[in-house]
Amino acid sequence: AHRVVGDRVEDVKLEELQKDDLILVKPGEKVPADGIVQEGESYLNESMLTGESKPVKKGKGQEVIGGAINGNGSIKVKVVHTGKDSYLTKVIGLVQDAQKSKSKSQHLADRAAKWLAYVAVGVGVVTLAVWLSLGQSMNYSIERMVTVMVISCPHALGLAVPLVVAISTALSAQHGLLIRNRTAFENSRLITTMVFDKTGTLTKGIFGVTRVEVLAIDLNETKFLEYASALEQSSEHPI
Repeated sequence: AHRVVGDRVEDVKLEELQKDDLILVKPGEKVPADGIVQEGESYLNESMLTGESKPVKKGKGQEVIGGAINGNGSIKVKVVHTGKDSYLTKVIGLVQDAQKSKSKSQHLADRAAKWLAYVAVGVGVVTLAVWLSLGQSMNYSIERMVTVMVISCPHALGLAVPLVVAISTALSAQHGLLIRNRTAFENSRLITTMVFDKTGTLTKGIFGVTRVEVLAIDLNETKFLEYASALEQSSEHPI
C-alpha cells in the first residue's frame, strides 16, 4: 500500500496499515483496505465483491472496499477496516463457517455411520467367536475378524458428505456464489425458478437485432432490412 505521510508517500506491507492511515490508490491498482475517499474521484470495479459488473463512481466521502480495482483516477483513502475487520475477510469467514457447520444430511450420515460401526465391530466379534469355536487357531480367527471389520466399516459414509460440501462451497466461492447456510445449500436442489435483478451482469445493456423473420410473401429479407433501416436511421428511440 502507498501510505501518505505528510508530503511524502511510502510503500508499506498491508499488515502495517493502521486505522485512520491515509493511503494513495493509483489507477489500475487494487484498493488495499476498506476506507473512505478523502480526495480524488474514480470509477471502481467491485464485481469480485458485489457481482456488479459496471464500475461504480466513487468520490469524496464515499466508502470503498478492499479488493476492488481502481479505474483511471487516483484517489486518497482513509483506512477504516484492516485485517480481520475488512469486508473481504468477513466474506472468507462466511465461507469457512459454512464449511464447518453440519447440515441435516451430515447429521444423518454421522448417525448411520456410528450405528454401522457398532454393527461392524459386533460382526467382527461374532466372526472371531465362530472361528474359535470351529477349532481354528487364534491368529487365523483374528485375521478373519479384522478382514470382516475392515470390509464392513462405514468410513466412506462419514467422509463423503463433508468432502462434497467442502469442495462445492470452495468452487461456489471461486465463481462468486457465497454460501452462508449448509441446509439452504442442500435445499437448493429443489429450486425450479430463479429471478435475477442484474442488468449488466447477466445481460448487456445494448439493444440489437438477434433474428429476422419476414412473413410477407413478396418481400425478401434483404429488402425488408433496407426498409427497416431507412425508417430507423432518423429516429431517436433506442429500439
